[in-house]
Amino acid sequence: LCELKDLLELYLQDNSFTGHLRLGLGSFAMMIDMDISANKQSEELPASLSKLQMLEYLNLSHNTFVGHIPEQLDHMLDLDTIDLSHNNLS
Repeated sequence: LCELKDLLELYLQDNSFTGHLRLGLGSFAMMIDMDISANKQSEELPASLSKLQMLEYLNLSHNTFVGHIPEQLDHMLDLDTIDLSHNNLS
């Protein structure tokens, strides 16, 4: 996926993906929609999400993410919708 530099939308919801969210997020400079909800992601939210500066919609709900919400997400000025519900975040 890292080679798809012009990718605008990524929908990977309702799979059973486990482990770490290693998508090479910095490569997706043009991404506007990302939905990785309803999987089994169980690590901390990667601070590298903040590299998706064009992102308008982010859905990471219904996983088992742990830890804190990265402060860097505050810098995502185009982000209109973010859903982190049904995780283990504090």
